Amino acid sequence: MGDFKVIETQEEFDKAIQSRLKQKDRELADKYKDYLSPDDVTALKADFDKQLQDANKLVKETQDKLSTFDETVSNLTKRAEAAEKQVLKNRVAYENKLPIELSERLIGNTEEELKADAEKLSGIIKPNNAPPLYTGTQTSQSGNTLEAGMAEVLASINAQFANQ
Repeated sequence: MGDFKVIETQEEFDKAIQSRLKQKDRELADKYKDYLSPDDVTALKADFDKQLQDANKLVKETQDKLSTFDETVSNLTKRAEAAEKQVLKNRVAYENKLPIELSERLIGNTEEELKADAEKLSGIIKPNNAPPLYTGTQTSQSGNTLEAGMAEVLASINAQFANQ
């Protein structure tokens, strides 16, 4: 206790507490070493904000693609249903011996409704008997083939010229 020295100037005071301040700084640094500094927090927040913007942009692009896909699926489904209905109408018209052009006029949503409408329509419209297909030889009204008929005409013309 006899070594006590009275501090009389500011420089002496600063010098005396310097070691104590350094020790306190070390204690605070150790205490808060796992904490982020305000600059680190600001940088981290900016990074998270950028990631959030990128994620939101990706979500919007994905939603736009999804809505486009939904629209495409909807359109293709409508087209497929229309094609299936037309095939069904054509089949019902064929089964009831109606011209294929009249299949558009059939009314109904189910096969039974279409069949009932086709039966009514086939009762009104009789099937058109088409002429027979060309078989390669045609017969004249007398039953002869066309070539034989032409030969007869040629022979009669020759006979008339021979008689003159």
